[in-house]
Amino acid sequence: MRIRYEIILWTSSFLKCIPGNIGCYVRKLFLPVKSGNNVKIWDHVHIDSPSKLTIGNNVSINRNCILHAGGKIVIGNDVLIGPNVTIYSQNHLFSDKLMKIREQGYNTKKVIIGNNVWIASNVLILPGVTIGNNCVIAAGTIVSKSIPDNLIVRNKIELVSTNL
Repeated sequence: MRIRYEIILWTSSFLKCIPGNIGCYVRKLFLPVKSGNNVKIWDHVHIDSPSKLTIGNNVSINRNCILHAGGKIVIGNDVLIGPNVTIYSQNHLFSDKLMKIREQGYNTKKVIIGNNVWIASNVLILPGVTIGNNCVIAAGTIVSKSIPDNLIVRNKIELVSTNL
């Protein structure tokens, strides 16, 4: 099991360095990601647990993103993910004060991103979040709670309605 994981890490590390559209094509062929048509995973995107990542049609994941799919990440159709976005679907457990945090394991929660969503640069999406359809998540936002359809999120507490 550990050797298989190491092979995936090495393959992923090599694949994420290939630039341009050719790199997007090669990553789509070789990464164990369930994906639709016209998916572009740009260079220097890091995906942990790629087999637990599902991507719809017409999706672009820009450079330097981190997707940690240990608890599953589902991305809908027509989604744009800007550079330096981080999406986590798992977190360290830390409730046992007598045990080291690194020994307590993980808590996993699925992240779902709806259709027709733009996630701008430097956004952080935390475990268990669902982002509804037709949403815009502004640059630098920390998304710690689920977002309903048709909203612009300017920061983690301010929601502005829109009819996209």
